[in-house]
Amino acid sequence: MLVRVLPAFLQPVYIATALSVAVAQGDQKNKNELMSIVFSGVAIAMVTTVPFATYLASQFSWEYSFMVQALVSAIAMAGIYFLLPSMPVREKKSYGSQLKILKQPIFLISTAMNFFMISGWFSTYSYFADYLNKAKYMDNVMVSYMLFLFGLIGVFANWIAGKMLNKNVTKTTAFFLSGTIIIPVLLHFSGGNTIATIIVILLWGFLYAPSFLNASTYMISSAPKSLEFANSLATSFGNLGVTLGTTVGGWIIATSGVSDTPWSTVVFGLIAFLMIGWRSYLERRDKTADTGLVFESESPNPACVLK
Repeated sequence: MLVRVLPAFLQPVYIATALSVAVAQGDQKNKNELMSIVFSGVAIAMVTTVPFATYLASQFSWEYSFMVQALVSAIAMAGIYFLLPSMPVREKKSYGSQLKILKQPIFLISTAMNFFMISGWFSTYSYFADYLNKAKYMDNVMVSYMLFLFGLIGVFANWIAGKMLNKNVTKTTAFFLSGTIIIPVLLHFSGGNTIATIIVILLWGFLYAPSFLNASTYMISSAPKSLEFANSLATSFGNLGVTLGTTVGGWIIATSGVSDTPWSTVVFGLIAFLMIGWRSYLERRDKTADTGLVFESESPNPACVLK
């Protein structure tokens, strides 16, 4: 557990920095697409290293999968050092200007949506292999193939999500969040039918893959002036969501069995939808309050009146 704490401590900083670099070097109009490219790296890892590591673990031991991780990390570090240009800070931001977003209700609600959405997805996905083994009766080799398909569709999903987010952040987030309700139902009715299960897994991968991208973009959209800080918080609360989802999924496995874990995804997903609705309500209320003030400058005594 101590070894696990170190990458968990560093990951939010790494991803937040990667997102900031991608956005800073590109056109702001396409920032969501640029962010999707960064998150596609996660999907590509699912296509390549995750299935490969799972295969090594099934053939030899888990120690070999960690060796693969170390090798990939070394390559990434070399690429950052030798290929990325120097990017000195142009404008330093005070801690106060960053921390003030923690007092904004809309940002806090967006953070809660991120937390519950990721909790929902990971309450089942954390036990992906175990679920397919015991609930769908697939062996380890078949599971590695499913991980490959899952990640492959995820690369495409991130690209699609990036383009959709450029048009409407809230609707795109809600669209992919709907998977937390749709997928568990489809998994239940697919039963032991392998073909049906594979089709559901493809849809699962498509709706799940952009979850961190959607969560980050949704949070950033409520604090556009604190991009880096909001990014780091999005990753951190996403990781907290992974913790809660995994814990709840583990508890369900211990009490009723792995086949029931998808239903926890539905519960978390519904709570996340409530957060989206709550934020939309506050935004409409604030917009109405802002547009309700009209200055009657043509009258002899100009006054501020509320329509």
